[in-house]
Amino acid sequence: MYCRPGLMKYIPKGRSQLKIKRIFICLSISLIIFFVLYGFITPDIISAEKPLVFAGNDRFAPYSYLSDDSPDGYSVDLMKILSAAINADIRIKLMPWERCIEELKTGKIDGLLGVPIYKEREAYVNYSRPVAEIDFAIFVESGNSYVNSIKSLEGTVVGVHKESLITETLLKDKRIKILETESVIEALNKLKNREVTAVIAEKNVALYYIQQKKIEGIKIAGSPVGPVYEYALAVRKGKTNLLKEINRGLTILEENSTLKKVKRKWFGLRLVEPFPWKMVVFMTAGISGVMLILVGILWVISLNATVKIKTGQIQQMSQKMIEKDKLAVLGKLAGQIAHELRTPLSIINNSVFLLHKEGSKNRELFEKRLRILEDKIKLTSNILESILSYSRVKAEIAATISVKECIEEVLKDMDIQKSIEQNISYEKEESLTVFMDFHQLYSVLRNVILNSIQDMGKKGRLTIHAFLSDDNSTVNVRICDTGRGITESAENEIFNLFYTSKITGTGLGLPISKSIIETNNGRIYLEKTSKKGSCFMVELPFSQTK
Repeated sequence: MYCRPGLMKYIPKGRSQLKIKRIFICLSISLIIFFVLYGFITPDIISAEKPLVFAGNDRFAPYSYLSDDSPDGYSVDLMKILSAAINADIRIKLMPWERCIEELKTGKIDGLLGVPIYKEREAYVNYSRPVAEIDFAIFVESGNSYVNSIKSLEGTVVGVHKESLITETLLKDKRIKILETESVIEALNKLKNREVTAVIAEKNVALYYIQQKKIEGIKIAGSPVGPVYEYALAVRKGKTNLLKEINRGLTILEENSTLKKVKRKWFGLRLVEPFPWKMVVFMTAGISGVMLILVGILWVISLNATVKIKTGQIQQMSQKMIEKDKLAVLGKLAGQIAHELRTPLSIINNSVFLLHKEGSKNRELFEKRLRILEDKIKLTSNILESILSYSRVKAEIAATISVKECIEEVLKDMDIQKSIEQNISYEKEESLTVFMDFHQLYSVLRNVILNSIQDMGKKGRLTIHAFLSDDNSTVNVRICDTGRGITESAENEIFNLFYTSKITGTGLGLPISKSIIETNNGRIYLEKTSKKGSCFMVELPFSQTK
């Protein structure tokens, strides 16, 4: 303190010392108050003795996640830039979300890297100004065209990350079944495996995993669903000075466009639709395909016109050839018929002549000639009947008939002599049905059985076995005898017209039978033959209804 020398003598010595003490006490109190207030006013982040610790979710890509055990993501980059902007020593830790909340409440950490602004958390945190937005989208398979809103998911199973904020919205609709998963990637895999109809997740998180894991065949359906949450940094409740510094730093980053650049790095590229190469390829292929189809249609129309002309010409030529073939067959048939009839007619003619000449003189000779006449007239009648049967191969009344009943009627009408043993058997007789004319099948079976009886003579064993084929497609009738068998040279001839090895045979029975069976989409063939007998097989399509 500066005083003029002359003034001191006017101040009493006791009073002067008292004033000096008072001044010293006031100054001391003022300094104490100043330093105490300074400690409260100074921001929390100025202390260089203890660094600040901010924690984040280690499974919330692309916001915060561990990449090769190092923190990475939008929130991590933002905090690193922010700490430089406000000149603060900030350490970053990533851990499970539940542990982040626990350590924040117990004071082990100072704040959170990023968190949706949620009123329920305001009891223990203070939020910074928003640094992003979190919205939710529906993800479905690319071929799904009916899901476009939460309403359209009623009656389906929806995959949701168990920590997702959208769960509360979904729980309001009781008709949606929620399947909670440990992570968003697990939910997307369940969608890919068709364990869920859709996945509802934070759009940027799901898009990040779809891109990183190269998951194909998934699309966003409809518009964003549920509420849109603001995403911000958070500090422990009461650290208002730290919050002010953070907001100040965010303002700086926003003004110099740094915040925008960080957003573009982590979100912008995926939000911009890539050039639709696939669509271009598909459209090009589609247009090319349509053009090819049009060219093909024109070519087919032209080809059809040409084919119709050629078909008409071929049909005309074919008709002419058929007519020629008919004439040729008719000529051959007429010659064979004439040859076959000439012999019995000649015998009949000679017998009539001899009857006129000798019959009245010798009664025994007369009766012999009459028997010859009867035999030859019967043979001629058989030939004519066989020819008529051959011309009537087409069925007149087709129906589902029982093969067993037809066999029994044939055997009943034939009145086979007792010296021939009959062994008749059926497998699943109620199923032995075919669709054809009853009289046609009767004629075929009678022809084959008659041939067998004639081949055996007066004694032998006739075996008839009817059964279904292994695949139930045909009804089979095997007819076997113990006759003389068929010679090797005759095996390929027995189904030819007019071929016969019997003196009284017409050579029409088996050819007619073959025509009838083949007309009904079946087969008849010689199964086996030897000197001990022969077996013929008749196969016809099985008819299921009766």
